[in-house]
Amino acid sequence: MNVSKPQSRFAVLAAGLFLLSLAMPSRAQAPDSVSGFLPSHVEAERQLERKFRLIPDAAHAEDDLRHLTSQPHLAGTEASHQVAEWLRDQYKSFGFDAQIVSYSAWLPQPREVQLELVKPVRRALATPEAPFDGDPATYDQRAVRAFNIYSPSGDVTAPVVYANYGTLDDYRELASLGVSVEGKVVLARYGEGYRGIKAKLAEEHRAAALIIYSDPEEDGYAAGDPYPQGPWRPMSGIQRGSILYTQIYPGDPLTPGVAAVSDAQRLAPAAASDLPHIPTMPINAQDAAVILGSLRGKHVPHGWQGGLPFTYHVGGSRDTQVHMKLVMDYAERPLYDVIATLHGASDDQWVILGNHHDAWVFGAADPGSGTAGMLETGRALGELVRSGWKPRRTIVICHWDGEEPGLLGSTEWVEANRAELQAKAVAYINTDVGVAGPDFAASATPSLKDLLRAATREVADPETGGSVYDSWFQSTENVKEKEKPSGTGSQVVTVEASVKAPVGDLGAGSDFSPFFDYAGIPSIDMGFGGDYGVYHSIYDDFYWMKHFGDPTFGYHVALARILGTIALRLDEADILPFNYASYASAIQRNVDDLAARAARQPDEAVLLKPVEQASEQFAASATRATDALRMISTASIDPANAEKINRALPEVEQALLTPDGLVGRPWFKHTVYAPGSYAGYASEMMPGVTEALDRDDPVTLRQEADSLSAALLRASAQLDEIARLARAMPTPAPEGH
Repeated sequence: MNVSKPQSRFAVLAAGLFLLSLAMPSRAQAPDSVSGFLPSHVEAERQLERKFRLIPDAAHAEDDLRHLTSQPHLAGTEASHQVAEWLRDQYKSFGFDAQIVSYSAWLPQPREVQLELVKPVRRALATPEAPFDGDPATYDQRAVRAFNIYSPSGDVTAPVVYANYGTLDDYRELASLGVSVEGKVVLARYGEGYRGIKAKLAEEHRAAALIIYSDPEEDGYAAGDPYPQGPWRPMSGIQRGSILYTQIYPGDPLTPGVAAVSDAQRLAPAAASDLPHIPTMPINAQDAAVILGSLRGKHVPHGWQGGLPFTYHVGGSRDTQVHMKLVMDYAERPLYDVIATLHGASDDQWVILGNHHDAWVFGAADPGSGTAGMLETGRALGELVRSGWKPRRTIVICHWDGEEPGLLGSTEWVEANRAELQAKAVAYINTDVGVAGPDFAASATPSLKDLLRAATREVADPETGGSVYDSWFQSTENVKEKEKPSGTGSQVVTVEASVKAPVGDLGAGSDFSPFFDYAGIPSIDMGFGGDYGVYHSIYDDFYWMKHFGDPTFGYHVALARILGTIALRLDEADILPFNYASYASAIQRNVDDLAARAARQPDEAVLLKPVEQASEQFAASATRATDALRMISTASIDPANAEKINRALPEVEQALLTPDGLVGRPWFKHTVYAPGSYAGYASEMMPGVTEALDRDDPVTLRQEADSLSAALLRASAQLDEIARLARAMPTPAPEGH
C-alpha cells in the first residue's frame, strides 16, 4: 500500500528563528537544519558527525566479533567475566573512564537434562545439536546444554498434549475440544510470544510440565535453506531461553525493586512471584517429530499444523507418554556490568548507550553484533576526543551481563542508580541483536521517533548506496505489527499505522525495559534484522555471521554510525530534540480507541472520562510547549533557562510514571507503555486501563484510570513549565529594527 510521508505539523519559521522543529520529520526539514540546534551551530554539528562517521571500520568490527565469539560466555560464568574485563580494557584504550560493576543474582545452571518417549515405544530424546564440518565452533564442548533458565527441577512421567503455540486462545481451543492439560505434559511450539508466557499459561492450566520445540515452519527449512547451507535453523537446532516471568518484574528474582548487592535483603525463592513452578525444557524439531508423530486423538484445529511432514494430532491419551527429568543447580552467581564514561563539559546530563555482553553460547548476532557495533561507536567517539573535541554532555556506554536470563545486569544497575539516572539521564539508546541482516527496525518512545529517523537519513546503506532511511522506507508497507528478533525471544512490536519506516512502541525483551518501564528514561531500541534462524543456538557463531548475517561487516559499521549520530545529536543539542506533540498524538489515538470500546458499557465510559480530559490537557500543553520552543531567538539563548529546559524535557517521560506501579505489577511504573501481561514482549499502550477493560474489571479500571489521568496531568504541568521557560527567553526583534 502506498502511504504518503508524514507532513510537518508546523510551518517553517522565517529566517532568523530557531528551527527546533519538534514535530517535523527531518525528511521535511530544510537541508541545512538539524532539529535541536541553532542555525549558527548546525554546520559545526554536521562537520562533527561527518568526522565521526568516517571512523567506524568493518575490519575492526570483524576482529572484535571474532574475539567475542571465541568461547561460550553464559551469564554467571567466568567466561562472561573475561568478556567484561576485555570490554573494560577496550574502552580504557579509547579514553573512557571504564569500570566493572558487580551484582549477585539467583541463577541456575543445568546439572541433568533428560527426556525420553516411554509410550508407545521407549526412545531417548533431548538430543544435542549436531556439529558441522567447516564450523569448528559447533564442536566446542563448553557450550551449555540446551535448557530453559529458571525452570525448576522436576521428574515427570505423563501423557502429552499438543497445544500449538501455547497461547491463551490455544488453551480455549483445547477446552472446546474437550481436552484438558491438567497433570499432563504440554508440547508447544516457539513463536507468537515470549516463552515465559507459555510457561505461565501452562502452569495456570495445571500442566505437569512444558516442552517447547522449534517447528521448521517458524525458522527452519520451511523458511529457507537450513544451516550450514543457509541461515535457518537445522533440524537439530535448539532455542535456549529464559522463562522468567519478566512480565511481572525482570532482574534478580530475589531482589525486586532494589539492587542485588551483597547486603541486599532477599526474598526466599518460594516467595519470588516471577519464578516458574513447572519444569520446562526446549527441544529440537527432530525430537519433536518423534513425539508429535506418536500422538493420536483429534486432528489439530485449523492453523495448528506445523511444518513437519505428517498430520498433527492433539493427543492427550495415555498411549503417548514422556518422561522428563531436570536437575537445576540454583545459587547466587556474579554478574559483571561494564560502565564506560566519556565525561563532558557538563556532567549533569548523561546520554546513555547500552548492549548486553552475555550470550547463550557464542552469540554472534545476539548480542555480539550489537557489542561490536557499540565498540566501534565508542572507538570513534574516543578518536574525536583525541582530535580535540569535548562532549557537551557526558556519554555513558554500558555493556550488561545477565540479559539472557531476564535483563539482570541492566535492571540491577538501574535499581541501584535510579535517583541519579532520573536527575541526569537525557535518553537511553539500546541495541541487542544489532545485525542479523540488512533490514533496519526500531522501537522508541514517541518523543524520540523523529530523531531516530533523522539519524538513519545520514547513514549509507551498505547494499544500496542510498541512506538507511531510504531502504527502510521503501521496504516497509502499511502494517500494524512487525516481528523481529529480540534479546530474549521473538518480539512482536506494535508500530505506527499508515507510516512507512514505522518505529515501534517499546514493550520489553531487552535492556531498555528497566530504563523506560521502571525509571521513565526516554529510550530507543534498534538493530538490523534479516533471515535469522539460529537464535539462541550453537549455530549463532562467527561462521554464521561471516557467511549469512553480514559477510562484509558493512551493517555493523552502519549500526555504529547510527548509534553515534543519535548520541552526538543528543549530546550537542542546544535544546534537546524531543517531540511531545507526536507523543500527544499517539496518546490521543489510543484514548479514542479506549473510549470507543468503553462506550458500549456506560459505567466504563464514565470511569474513562477523566482519562479523556487529561489526554486533551496533555495535547494542549504539548502544543503550547512546542509553539514556545520554536519561537526561541537565534540571536541569544539564555544559558540558565536553556539548562532548565533541557533538564525538564526528559522529565516529561518520568511524569508519566505512577509511584505505586501497575495493579498487580508494581515494578512496571509507566502508565502509558508496558509489556502486556500475556503478550510477552509486545507493547501494551495504556496497559492498566486496557487490561482492566479486557477483564471487565471495573474496580481495577477505576484505579488505573485515576492513575493514568493523574500521570497525564503531571506531564502536562511539566510541559507548561517548559513553555513558561521558553517564553522567558529573549525573542527576536521585529523586522526592520
